[in-house]
Amino acid sequence: MGTITWEEFVLGVRHILAVSDSIGDGWHFRGSLEENGGGYLAKRMDYPVAIGEPSERTLSARVATIDHDSVTEPYEIDPCSIDPDSSFRPVYGEFHVLYSLAHAVPTLYLRAWRRDGSCLEAEELWRDLTAAERRPSSDESERLRSLTQQEHPFLGEPWYHLHPCRTADMMDQIAGNDVGRVDAKRYFIRWMSTVAPFVGCPVSHHYASFR
Repeated sequence: MGTITWEEFVLGVRHILAVSDSIGDGWHFRGSLEENGGGYLAKRMDYPVAIGEPSERTLSARVATIDHDSVTEPYEIDPCSIDPDSSFRPVYGEFHVLYSLAHAVPTLYLRAWRRDGSCLEAEELWRDLTAAERRPSSDESERLRSLTQQEHPFLGEPWYHLHPCRTADMMDQIAGNDVGRVDAKRYFIRWMSTVAPFVGCPVSHHYASFR
């Protein structure tokens, strides 16, 4: 079961939403589940990231800021508040799970930004958001090739996404001899558990154990 239909995608989405609501994990759906390819899962997170000296490339990229109004409600930051640990700075990330009509698989879109609104580049996404999930054997250059920038199909803005061309093969390999017994819910859980932590979005064990 390397690919899924939109109807199977919807079954997986409904399971994620049910578990997320029960554990307060923050996933919600935007759009319509009744229309083929009519919406996507969304989740926003913030990360404490160690402060480093910004590179010239990063400084020059500060002009690429996010229009928060087009995404969701922005974080409200109290200008009078004091960070408890001055060695860390906030980085905000948002993750969207869309259905790829061309490849018939889920696809993960993401982007992240600093408090001043400047976007993180691909190298910074790997370094800052995936530090806790980094595997010693991972090939960073291969991961960077998989992470490409593309216009978000719903928002019309540049987002990073993990290209879905290898997803079907990956899911067949994950299923192994169990391929004939993987239903839509199991497929979606396995896909989320494999792909989301890869880009710094942890997936709770409750999704696999929830009935």
